[in-house]
Amino acid sequence: MLVAGAERQPLFFGFPHWAAVTVAGCVAVPAAVRRLWPRAALAVILAGTVAAGTAGFSTDPPASAALVLYVVALAQPVPAAVRLLTATMATVAAVVMTQMGVVAVTRHDSAWAETMAARLLASGLVLAAAWVIGYAVRQQRAYTKGLREQAERQAAEQLTEQRLRIARELHDIVAHALSLIAVQAGVANYIIGTRPDETARALSSIERSSRSALAEMRTLLGVLRADEPSGTGQAEGGLAPAPGLAGLAGLTEHAAAAGVRVEVDIVGQPRQPPAGIDLTAYRVIQEALTNVVRHAAADRCRVRLSYGDNDLTIEVTDRGRGRPSGRPAPGRADGAGNGGHGIAGMRERVAMYSGQFEAGPLPGRGFRVTARLPLAVPLP
Repeated sequence: MLVAGAERQPLFFGFPHWAAVTVAGCVAVPAAVRRLWPRAALAVILAGTVAAGTAGFSTDPPASAALVLYVVALAQPVPAAVRLLTATMATVAAVVMTQMGVVAVTRHDSAWAETMAARLLASGLVLAAAWVIGYAVRQQRAYTKGLREQAERQAAEQLTEQRLRIARELHDIVAHALSLIAVQAGVANYIIGTRPDETARALSSIERSSRSALAEMRTLLGVLRADEPSGTGQAEGGLAPAPGLAGLAGLTEHAAAAGVRVEVDIVGQPRQPPAGIDLTAYRVIQEALTNVVRHAAADRCRVRLSYGDNDLTIEVTDRGRGRPSGRPAPGRADGAGNGGHGIAGMRERVAMYSGQFEAGPLPGRGFRVTARLPLAVPLP
């Protein structure tokens, strides 16, 4: 025969069923919102842990607290994360020691000290491991983010450097073309009334020089706009290749049209250098010829290309006006009279590929520009 009210006997350590379920919910459910409110979730879990420990049915180690500590170490500031870890471990340790003290008094368990040490060690390891894993993931993410930002900065710097190089290319094109046009226009103006045939040839040369310069400028502007999504920045028919030593004949023709005959000597077996070195050689010769046309007052000059085993030597000489003292004519030493950008620009181009550059007057009369470039791109 059942005793009346037997079905209302407590089910969990002297507590009603609903109380046990409530406490268990306080310990487990807040972990579901740990990413939204990690501190509040941890506070509720610790309160539930204390209640469960007081009731005598807590579970070690507290897995829900470990989940929240992982998120805390991952997202919270490090000092706050350390404080929360310390508070959590202290709370769990207090609950464990309280339970084991009750067991030691009520049950006279002789092994209670060993059991308490094992429970403290297990709980501490689980909580600390979760926090350390979260912190390690945080550091890894920060490292990955730093690498990504560094790569973006390097890409931006490379883009800026490329645009600066293109700007220098534009400067060289404009300076070279305008120098030739100025010389030819002066010749045409001088002989327009006496030699109409020569005047027509000079004007025709001016037209060719200006058209060539405009074509090169459109190409470089197309490169500047090549990153536009629509692709409208490219010139019609695609981008033309960068000039190189293959275009040396065009330079000599332009100089000849300006009244300076260019003799080209090639020593050794010609070889195709890398694109950057090929462009640098072309620009050095172009700038040197521009200097001759504008400032040397010479009717001829010599371009010598010497191909060695590992390098290419470029030498441009003229026998134009000079000074007995050995000083260069006005406008020559300061970069062809353009504020130092002529010779300085050549020196920068050559130095960029670990080459050697010299420019100076010859004994008596004339001027010489010498550049030695490697036939392979040197490692940085």
